[in-house]
Amino acid sequence: MLPIHGSLNIFLSRAVCDWRQAVKLAQTLSEGLAYLHTDLQKDGVYKPAVAHGDFSSNNVLVRADGSCALCDFGCSPILLTQGQCSNEKTIQMGTLCYMAPEILEGFANLHSGHCLLQAVVYSLGLVLWELMMRCLDLFKDSPVPEHMLPYEPELGHSPTLQDLVRFVSERQLRPTIPLLWGNIAHGSFHWSLCEILEDCWDPDEDARLTASCAVNRLASLPSDLY
Repeated sequence: MLPIHGSLNIFLSRAVCDWRQAVKLAQTLSEGLAYLHTDLQKDGVYKPAVAHGDFSSNNVLVRADGSCALCDFGCSPILLTQGQCSNEKTIQMGTLCYMAPEILEGFANLHSGHCLLQAVVYSLGLVLWELMMRCLDLFKDSPVPEHMLPYEPELGHSPTLQDLVRFVSERQLRPTIPLLWGNIAHGSFHWSLCEILEDCWDPDEDARLTASCAVNRLASLPSDLY
């Protein structure tokens, strides 16, 4: 087993990464999430779909080879084959700033596996933004911002539930994607990355990407920017 460098949150607070490193981190964390979300049966062994109830940069580990692994499944309900949740007792115990709008508002159907999985995809979009904000190749000739949690620039380090409901649900605002990213000289790359983020954190859970679709979108990103 490869040694672990700590959580993605700690990694991003201590280091910046280049584009290749950022893409590898993004692809492997999304692949882990897609595997978690998939109902599998192989060689007589069954793995049900699982929704990570607290998906955040604190619950993603960075391996020595620059890949990611998910951790901390204490809030993760197992989903039944009929798409229902087998145990929703800890669903709303996730990290506040990563919660999907329907969870923040208390409107989520906690008996629906689809709803729970799509709430995690919203969180994925925020973690991807958090990661890309520490990519030095996305800030050519400009300083890379200090590591920030989602909504920290707009609402501070510890926003309240009311702050988030107002900003995320009522105003339907999301973390700011820097205008500087639009100046990257690589054809349509900018739109591809922006669309991945925006399609993960769409206010409509049914309009969001699935985790497996996010894997495919991230795999289509170029390996080099220049």
